[in-house]
Amino acid sequence: MFEGPCKKILVLLTTAFVGSLMAAPAMALDFNQCVTLALKQNPRILAAKARQAEAKGAVSEARGHLLPKLKASFSAIQSNNALTVFGMKLSQRQATFNDFGASQFNPSNPNSLNLAPAGLDHPGSYHNYGTKLQLEIPIWNGGEIWGRLSQAHAMLEAAQSGNILARQKLTFAVLQAYDSVIAADSAIEVAKKAEKAAESYVKTSKLLLDKGVLVKSDWLAAKVNLEKTQLGLQAAENDHANALENLSILIGWPEGETLSVGKPAQPVLPDNPLTDLQREALTDNAGILALQHKLKAAQDGIQVARAAYLPHVNAMANQEWNGRSLGNAAPSYTIGGEVTWNVLDFARGGGMDRAQAEREQVMATLQEAQDKLRLQVAEAWRSAREAALRVKMRQLAVRQMEESQRLVRLRYENGIETITGLLHGQAELDQSRAELVSAYYAEAVQRGALLLAMGKLNPQEIVDVAPVSVVEGVKQ
Repeated sequence: MFEGPCKKILVLLTTAFVGSLMAAPAMALDFNQCVTLALKQNPRILAAKARQAEAKGAVSEARGHLLPKLKASFSAIQSNNALTVFGMKLSQRQATFNDFGASQFNPSNPNSLNLAPAGLDHPGSYHNYGTKLQLEIPIWNGGEIWGRLSQAHAMLEAAQSGNILARQKLTFAVLQAYDSVIAADSAIEVAKKAEKAAESYVKTSKLLLDKGVLVKSDWLAAKVNLEKTQLGLQAAENDHANALENLSILIGWPEGETLSVGKPAQPVLPDNPLTDLQREALTDNAGILALQHKLKAAQDGIQVARAAYLPHVNAMANQEWNGRSLGNAAPSYTIGGEVTWNVLDFARGGGMDRAQAEREQVMATLQEAQDKLRLQVAEAWRSAREAALRVKMRQLAVRQMEESQRLVRLRYENGIETITGLLHGQAELDQSRAELVSAYYAEAVQRGALLLAMGKLNPQEIVDVAPVSVVEGVKQ
């Protein structure tokens, strides 16, 4: 009898709980949380995992060829073919002298030897139920099976390296998307500061116009500048929305739910010499490792092709039951071994040539990838160092422009500077702040690109840094 009231109370409590969650401010995700979400559902990672699972299946398949095979079969046959019927009778151990026409043979009549036995040539319909177990044991196949197993292991290791590479590339993509949101936030901060300054210029210009210090065109120029800053703010907000959308797709964020990010993410910049970094990259880069494993697989392919020139040794054992009924069958067995050697086969030469060509092709691809990687590391290393210097330069530029604009504004308020000079100075200050935003973003991306090339881009190499005020040009 309490079902109705209890249900109402439960509904009210649930509604209140959900409402509290909706009313609560959205939790800001840090970089590590974004990477974790992306690694769980991103299509690139899912595809890499599928390739790794496929390679594991190939290893299991190759290993299975080393083990004996046991086959079971059941057959039911009816025939009036003379040879088949006689064979079924022999398998059932039911053959008699009469099957050879013994009843038709007359020893006193020499012509009986020329008679065709009717029971042997025209046996009529006969049936057999056969059950068979067959064991096949591979002993040595010229190294083909072991070569395929080694080849499968190499491809599995290549797939595992490919999975690592996919994870690192996704981490880099998340870094770009995550810090682009941070950069968009800073751009909005710059745009709001510019709008606030433009509003102040309009107000000051109106006061000076009313005092007769300025002409109306100067006041209108200040209003036009205000509209430009408002348009810039709208563009910055659109960029922020696009950046959030990009990050949401990467991490699989539920559609319609608010997403916000935490502190900026900054990869650690290695301080080793360039030559050491290039050497480490050639050792640790997952893409290079994957190609090296593929080269090993290609070399194993040559071993597989060479097996066609060598003898193959196999053994087998059969156990059969044959009878005219399922419950009355005669057992029999067969055991044996077989050695086969394909002495003359012109097609196998083509297989060897193809395997050697595949190895040469992978070797060339590996060499090209190594050369490109050395160049990639060098370019990323120089770009990261240049980006760090550019950040320092932009910080100084913002400070200098802020001080210069403060003096220009004082001169303008005292009527000794034109509105054109004031707006030009503000535009340069806004540009310096925007360039500082880009410099911070470029520094993080270039550091990430260097770690990616070195094969060391993982969340442990990326740290959260203090938020930066691009308005002041210094860290808070």
